[in-house]
Amino acid sequence: MTNYKNLSDKELYALCKEYGLAARVWRRRFAGLLPEVARRRLYKKKGYTSLHEFAAKLAGMSKEAVDKVLCISRKLEGKPLLKEQLISGEQGWTKLEKVAYIATPETDKYWAERVESMTQLGLEAYVHELRETNAFEQNNRLELTLKSESQPEKTSIITFHMRPELERKFRMYKHELEQERKEPLTCENALEALLNGKSFVSAKMSIQICPHCVERKSALV
Repeated sequence: MTNYKNLSDKELYALCKEYGLAARVWRRRFAGLLPEVARRRLYKKKGYTSLHEFAAKLAGMSKEAVDKVLCISRKLEGKPLLKEQLISGEQGWTKLEKVAYIATPETDKYWAERVESMTQLGLEAYVHELRETNAFEQNNRLELTLKSESQPEKTSIITFHMRPELERKFRMYKHELEQERKEPLTCENALEALLNGKSFVSAKMSIQICPHCVERKSALV
């Protein structure tokens, strides 16, 4: 029997972190089994009155957590990569919930990569920004509304495909520009700054506008 009293503070803390991480991993894996348990009604075959009782007694999961996992699982139907992250326990359901309502079968891979590479807070902020600006459609298209300077009442809507890495750079540029101006900007504002030859340099990135882009902007007006 291990005598934890003999452990130093450093050793005890390291053990707490190790066990805590293992607990979270196995809890996620257990949660990933619940949709299949529900489909087979396995909990009834084993004598439990409900799936909630099954999850509570076997893993200490709350009713709210069970319902959330089942709801997310339904939302991820037709999105195999994201669904696998849930079922395998590779990613937590609270993190997958951030993208479950915005992902489509066409953007399944894109969002699975975002879930894997971003922190939960970063992912939440990213999704929030996309919803706020309404600039990112579910098929990874960027849509901008351009106003005519000579006729302000007229606008044009331009929709075009953009590689994910280029889209991230544009959004980073927009964010840095907002920090510089200390006010929220639309994608149109950021594009206007680019087309007007505005260059912005930060520790993260540098964007320069070529003369041809300025000429194309003049042709659009």
